[in-house]
Amino acid sequence: MNSNNDIEKIRKEIFDLQAKISAWDNAYYNLDSPEVPDEIYDVEFNKLKALEEKYASFFSDEELKNSPTRKINALASDLFKKVKHKRPMLSLNKAYSLDEIQKFIDNIKKITSDFSFFIEPKIDGLSISIIYEDGKLVRAITRGDGITGEDVTANVVQMSCIPKTIEYKESLEVRGEVYLAISDFEKLNLKLGQENKNKLANPRNAAAGTLRQLNSQIIKERNLSAFLYYVVDPLQHNIKTMQEEHEFLKTYGFPVTHEVQHANTLQDIEEYIRNFKNQKLLIDYETDGVVIKLNEVQYFDKLGSTAKFPHYAIAFKYEPNVETTTIKRIYATVGRTGLVTYNAELEPVEISGSLVSFATLNNFQYIKDLNLNENDLVYIKKAGEIIPCVIGLISGKKEIDHFQKVEFCPYCHNKLVDSETGLEQFCSNDQCPEIQRRKLIHFCSKDGLDINTMGERNIDLFLKNSLISNPIDIFNLKNKKQDLLKLNRMGEKSIENILISIDECKNKPLYKMISALSIPLIGVKLAKFVASKIKSLHNLLNYDFSQLIDYHEIGDKIINSIISWISNDFNKKLVEDIINLGYDLKDENESITNLLENKSFVITGTLGHPRSYFERLIEKNGGLIHSSISSKTNYLLAGENAGSKLQKANKLNITIITEEDLFKMIGQ
Repeated sequence: MNSNNDIEKIRKEIFDLQAKISAWDNAYYNLDSPEVPDEIYDVEFNKLKALEEKYASFFSDEELKNSPTRKINALASDLFKKVKHKRPMLSLNKAYSLDEIQKFIDNIKKITSDFSFFIEPKIDGLSISIIYEDGKLVRAITRGDGITGEDVTANVVQMSCIPKTIEYKESLEVRGEVYLAISDFEKLNLKLGQENKNKLANPRNAAAGTLRQLNSQIIKERNLSAFLYYVVDPLQHNIKTMQEEHEFLKTYGFPVTHEVQHANTLQDIEEYIRNFKNQKLLIDYETDGVVIKLNEVQYFDKLGSTAKFPHYAIAFKYEPNVETTTIKRIYATVGRTGLVTYNAELEPVEISGSLVSFATLNNFQYIKDLNLNENDLVYIKKAGEIIPCVIGLISGKKEIDHFQKVEFCPYCHNKLVDSETGLEQFCSNDQCPEIQRRKLIHFCSKDGLDINTMGERNIDLFLKNSLISNPIDIFNLKNKKQDLLKLNRMGEKSIENILISIDECKNKPLYKMISALSIPLIGVKLAKFVASKIKSLHNLLNYDFSQLIDYHEIGDKIINSIISWISNDFNKKLVEDIINLGYDLKDENESITNLLENKSFVITGTLGHPRSYFERLIEKNGGLIHSSISSKTNYLLAGENAGSKLQKANKLNITIITEEDLFKMIGQ
């Protein structure tokens, strides 16, 4: 039996949770500035939902009806004209387990035994409704609070992916999600950084903030995208299933996601969820789950809805991979470029099957924004399921109490310098022992020369015993065999394997060496491009890199970075010494044709071979591969289900080729 004190304590906990989540909703929906990551929101939202269900008898219906679990906490902005929706734009109920999906299915079984499902990604963007009359776009409205939204027509017409006219002449309302492609988001943040402006937190924020700009020209510049997935009143358009609806939208030129599937059973749904968990890491837009819809439209009205959710669809969200622990210590490390990263030593906690004792805190601004300090109770997750990351405080602090900025390099004690944006710190001492150590580790890593016997452990051992201090020392280890034999763990066989793997670097492609040299801004992809131009390592020091300025994705910053690096006397001598030791590596594509030289390609759709096959084929014949379409793109290699890239290529009059066309171009 609960005492009055217990009941009041539970009521207070629930009211406090409701207030906290409502504040988060306001920041997310109305201010386009989320205060917490989705994972923390989901943990607290699920906690509130469970408490409300368990203790519903402690509350009146009136007290619960305004809970964020029962209504959409979004408002229409005063900056735009407010428009009432013809039909409410509802949100979706969430499921985190197959059991919850089974309950969703069981509810459908109460209405009919003849049903199937249509599954698609849950796009992380801003909901939009677009109305057409006589085939012309006449109005676009945001979701707002689900009843009333904002008229953003002037902005939506600036989006190249949205058709302004369609062949279908009946009155039509379609709904979907506006988003910013991950590649476009990265370009936008790079530009903002160069302009000394604050970077945007994530693609969803960027999309929502952009669509609500009063200057519609910004919409055009930022290249917003959209997926449409719903036709209002589908039966009036003779659409009987969600699968037919998808085809209808595609037929009339609306952008649709291609990661869709028809399903009949819970097992089919489970398979899609399992497969999409990996697939979503490869697509160029952010998703926050999977949407499972009843395929048969005729049952939608019978199933009904709550004030917030329809009962014909549910959103599956992957279980938040989040745990709680305490920060024991905060400290800074320095990478091979001199970039400072802040880290946390944690009370050990198990997450995703492994014990985690350390996590990244990114930079000082991240610590400041989250108000983090030692001894704080925090949420952590595995970013990309690999790197543990602190993502927020369990309980907010009323006062500012964050860890203080590190002013001096913890390794060489030189004063750290801030970047132009003030978001990063760097150790500018080229001879900093940690920078040199990190460069050696990178030199031997998979992204470098891939010397698999020279891992971090062996590099640290050789550094400690003064056997290496720079890359040349690695190539000269063959002259220090007796010194190596004196080390613990180093037997004849181990040493022989190390020396063989180092000598085998003579057979590595040139781009591996270019990437290994740690030239700022030159990763593996650009190293391949540079290698295709200079052909051999000895040309690195005398090649005229300024002539590359007209290439897509090669700008002043990259060219100046290369020129600055090769102008440094230490770097010049390093390259010359590597060549003199017999490591004048050649471009692996040197013997292949230059038939595609200076031509840029984008690849999309399903082809007869894996995408990597065509990338390699194009690069081997002198061509360039890019991830996104622009006016500088020469060719779009398009397979089946080509999608939005095909539409954009058509609008920009870019030549579209098949794989057969490509083979003809290179004489195969």
